[in-house]
Amino acid sequence: MELAEIYLAFAALCVDKQVSRALLKAGDDDPHGHHGLRDALEAMALRAVLPYDFKLALIPSTRAVEAVYRQAQQLLRAAGLNAWVFGNENDAMSWLEGHATSGQMVS
Repeated sequence: MELAEIYLAFAALCVDKQVSRALLKAGDDDPHGHHGLRDALEAMALRAVLPYDFKLALIPSTRAVEAVYRQAQQLLRAAGLNAWVFGNENDAMSWLEGHATSGQMVS
């Protein structure tokens, strides 16, 4: 299964199960494959009803993937999704669970 297909399946799962919080952590260093995330989630935001409090935390594996995730973050936020890029799982989980209190971490 290609990465774009995985992202499409992820987006469908979020819609079907009415997921309100999700964490995606890149497992490779292929930035081109991660453009599918933006496309899948942007389509999800435009075509489907997500919970009003939907949050997506993104954790890149490399600087190249981080650049793609940051671009996706901007586009997804413009489409109404609450998405942020984080450097580690602890910060991402704090934000997803509503424990963050300042800066970028506050949604």
